[in-house]
Amino acid sequence: MVNTLYLDSQVAPGEPAVRVTTAYHTTNIRHDHDFYELVYVTDGFCLHDAGGSVALLMEGDIFILKPWVSHKYSGNRVTRIYNCVFGLDAVGESLEELRALPGLDRLFSPDLSASTPRLHLTLGERKTFLRLITWMHEECEVQPTGWRVRLKSLLNCLLVEYARAYLAHVGGDAENGAYSAYVTRALSFIDERYGDCTLNVQSIAAEVGVSGDYLSRQFRQVIGIATQEYLRRYRFARSMEMLQAGVPVGDVARKVGFRSLCHFSREFKREMGITPSQYRTQND
Repeated sequence: MVNTLYLDSQVAPGEPAVRVTTAYHTTNIRHDHDFYELVYVTDGFCLHDAGGSVALLMEGDIFILKPWVSHKYSGNRVTRIYNCVFGLDAVGESLEELRALPGLDRLFSPDLSASTPRLHLTLGERKTFLRLITWMHEECEVQPTGWRVRLKSLLNCLLVEYARAYLAHVGGDAENGAYSAYVTRALSFIDERYGDCTLNVQSIAAEVGVSGDYLSRQFRQVIGIATQEYLRRYRFARSMEMLQAGVPVGDVARKVGFRSLCHFSREFKREMGITPSQYRTQND
């Protein structure tokens, strides 16, 4: 297992303009950097705070961070990612053409406040992304003849695939596209009310104005898992964040919506393999 701190993933002087690593990451400190960073999640889940906006990352998620965006990962002991870091010199003469593609216009915009959305890929899209990024990782590891040139070519392919996924998920009608307005509102509501022990699929659906069955279908299409499972993972990710901050276990259980400490401890151990107290001790 490799525990890599993101601060060590810089494109340093003399190093290739593109680099791909893979790791099981420990929680890191808030930081920023002067390069672009594409992240693809292959296993697990964690919280990601970028520019003050907190989101739950899961298997199949992909996003790109612009330079100087302050960000931090929390509760990600079980999260495996591929991390591709690159500078503008890596895209070279393709920059203007890439800027014309959906989503990448925001990525390469001079406006540092213009962010790119996190995408949750379909199974077919995941196969394409995984094939490309593992190929890039192998080039970095083995460094065969011409590997630096090939990395730049593969980076352009990876960015084009991101633009295509962006168009498929974000570029269509808000009601019928994969990123339904209902799911977006449901995610915001979960973020606000995850500590409410009465929160369930029906109450979330009622808040966004649809039936529970309809929301569940939309949720599976967009997120890839059931609404209730997303809520469960989000609560555990938040609980890991609080435990690492030293919040007492009993308070954590209450803050993430569990009626009893016993139930929280049992479910936490089933998910993580250790008790909340053990998890906090390991991360002290």
